[in-house]
Amino acid sequence: MSSPLAFPILLIMYGSFFLIGVTMGMTGPLLPFLRHDLHLSYGEAGLLFSAQSLGSFGVLFLGGWLTHRIGKRPLLTTGVLLFFGGMLLTALAPNMTFVLLGNLILGIAMSLFDIGVSTLCLEAPWEGKGQALNRLHFYFGAGAVAGPLVALALSPFEGGWRWAFAVVGVAPLILLPLLKKVALPPSPAAPGVQRSAVYRKGLLWWGAVALFVYCGVEWGLGAWFPSYWKNLPQAAGLDPAWATSLFWLTFAVGRFVVGRWADAWGFVRFLVIALTLTVLLTGLWIVFPRPEISLVWVLLLGFVLAGQYPTFVALISQKFPHSSGQVTSFLSIFASLGTFFWPPAVGAWADAQGIAALPWAQMVMALLLVGGAVVTFRAVRRFRA
Repeated sequence: MSSPLAFPILLIMYGSFFLIGVTMGMTGPLLPFLRHDLHLSYGEAGLLFSAQSLGSFGVLFLGGWLTHRIGKRPLLTTGVLLFFGGMLLTALAPNMTFVLLGNLILGIAMSLFDIGVSTLCLEAPWEGKGQALNRLHFYFGAGAVAGPLVALALSPFEGGWRWAFAVVGVAPLILLPLLKKVALPPSPAAPGVQRSAVYRKGLLWWGAVALFVYCGVEWGLGAWFPSYWKNLPQAAGLDPAWATSLFWLTFAVGRFVVGRWADAWGFVRFLVIALTLTVLLTGLWIVFPRPEISLVWVLLLGFVLAGQYPTFVALISQKFPHSSGQVTSFLSIFASLGTFFWPPAVGAWADAQGIAALPWAQMVMALLLVGGAVVTFRAVRRFRA
């Protein structure tokens, strides 16, 4: 994919998604330490992800309107400042209430990044939107690889999880000078009635539901695989942070590679293959759960899951070329709802059944995702602008 965009714009885009990935990638490996220090159950610790999602809801509902009303630059600048504030509050939090408040602010910031950068990517003058979105989301995956390593490096220190949030929280401040000086591509004009009409299309709603469930599949692993791995006595030779980082590594490699496949095969065909492999690999994890082989299934799942979210977004957004801000913010609402609902739900499952039952929870979510995808594909075939 060739790009006429200036390097500073690419740095803003990819840097923002990298920071989201680092933050979310390190949170799962830090949960055992946070649980220990604050005396939390699995379900209570899972509320950390829910707080991030809750913070994003209001922003996402207004995100499409804000993108066209005030522009991408103010959205991204505000996102940088709130990201710094939310991470710092989490690092200094005296109890779980302040941790949740900090992550609520952090959720607002990450949603502003998501809306502004995804809209910029969809509106950028390059061909192959599937590859463009997968390339953008590759940097989320790359950040998610780095996140567990940040947790691994800082967790041995007293209050190491606090240091992790503090250190990462300072990083986005380097984007402020770029956002002040760089000229961002303008959004294409579209009548207000045309932009609002997208919300009456069934395709948008069914695609949003599919992404809601997809986030359960992704973050069932992202949030709870470190705790699952830590609970396996035979896996003591490999630290959970390393195991999680390997999962995100295959995830990042997948996003770097599969975008061109999605463009070449067609979005629907690509997703059918990816979803089939998701169910198959999760079934193999259930049947063969020993550590040495279960890690293989999870690493392969990282690769297979990688391209599904951006390809769903590309599949749906191509039907609404003049409403990319509305589409990305609406889809992000449901993705955020998925992150709000599924991690604590899986945590409650772990409290009731034991964390070793994680593969079964993953299978339930994978089958629900297949159902949502089937309905979405039908809506694509029947779509009329």
